[in-house]
Amino acid sequence: MIKKLFSLLRGDSDTGKNVPPAPAPRKANNTGSELPKGKPAPVSNKPNTAAKSPEAICGIDPKKMDRDQIRKRLAELFRRHNQAEASLDAELRAEANVMLDAIVVCRQKYVDGV
Repeated sequence: MIKKLFSLLRGDSDTGKNVPPAPAPRKANNTGSELPKGKPAPVSNKPNTAAKSPEAICGIDPKKMDRDQIRKRLAELFRRHNQAEASLDAELRAEANVMLDAIVVCRQKYVDGV
């Protein structure tokens, strides 16, 4: 067994006698069932920072959420994005700054200002 492994590692030609040939590659049929070639679209879990209002950016709805729910949501977002602000990635830092600004506006408006 060891001799066989070493001969495979060295590439001896006598060990290939018992190995079946590799199957031929299949031809591609263009029936539309194939996945498109190329780079896949990026998947993002980022919040929609292109939203118009800080409430939409933070994902809160003052009509449906009470003060305590808004406070908990903003605290969760603050923890997440405050850590991201210290990141070395410039894009992540910029996104965190936008989110933190929106969190401050919402907190002043719905939690502290009530």
